[in-house]
Amino acid sequence: MNHATTLRPHSSRFVLALACLWLGACATVPKTEAPPRIAHAELAIAADHRLGYRVAWPARGSKLPLVLFSHGAYSSGDAYDPILDAWAAHGYVVISVTHRDSVSLGVKRGTNEPRYFAWRLDDMQAVLAALPTVLRNADPAGDLLRRSNLTRIAATGHSFGGLVAQTEGGATYFDAGAGTTRSRFDPRVRAVIIMSGAGPFPPTLRPSDFATLRVPTLVTVGTEDLAQAPGMSGWEWRRLPYELAAPGDKYRLTIRGADHYLGGSVGRDDLPRSPQAPEFQRLFNDVSLQFLDAHLRGDRTAQRALRTRAGDGVARDIDARATLERR
Repeated sequence: MNHATTLRPHSSRFVLALACLWLGACATVPKTEAPPRIAHAELAIAADHRLGYRVAWPARGSKLPLVLFSHGAYSSGDAYDPILDAWAAHGYVVISVTHRDSVSLGVKRGTNEPRYFAWRLDDMQAVLAALPTVLRNADPAGDLLRRSNLTRIAATGHSFGGLVAQTEGGATYFDAGAGTTRSRFDPRVRAVIIMSGAGPFPPTLRPSDFATLRVPTLVTVGTEDLAQAPGMSGWEWRRLPYELAAPGDKYRLTIRGADHYLGGSVGRDDLPRSPQAPEFQRLFNDVSLQFLDAHLRGDRTAQRALRTRAGDGVARDIDARATLERR
């Protein structure tokens, strides 16, 4: 062995190497954030349903963790490039699906179909069950599958997709058809990001349903977020998952002045773009990447930095436009 790369017993590098071998958790991270590779593919879910999805991944790196993303209502998996591609360039394999309620599939915005939530959960469960196929479909040569770590996954989503992400991470919900509380938790999901998600709306989602969300979670919200709950502003309602989830490595990023779509930069292509959109994106990407590094990659330096930035139960300014808190 080259003497320059020899790891001595009890050295920090030696211990880290042993941990990586034992846990299979450590990824090699690209040294440069070059534009990611992107591919589109489909997965047969049922005889009458083929799920379209987009995969973005870095050109370099190995043992890459996976990030699953569920879009907002009526949007698509192709409407979030500024954040998904930032994650991918930083060393993550990002799979963003396009659900049946997408306007890109001909659905009219505002259509009320009670099965959308169950269909979305089925979509993500099917992706989780067929990850090797999902990756091979995107990269038939097989290099992407070889470089991916299928046991370290983050469930992420925007708005309606945030509900999907939290359910994959352990939050329960009430299935009115079956008359029972259900869970779709997948133990491979190590972290959750809820981007402008939703607070309780009984009977489907009750305050108690958030208590089973125990994995590390980042909740992000804008002070000008979309209002949908009677008697509450969008900011008041969409920040509640942070307060109702089981305590322990729960974070909340609040971006002052941001709306539901980060200034019209994600989720919708038919809205005016705010001059502050690049700043909103920068803040979201900064904190979400640090969170993923800390809790999906297991980077202890990122863990310490994130905890230092966040106030302990009290919002702390991390920027002129943003606060971060932890409980």
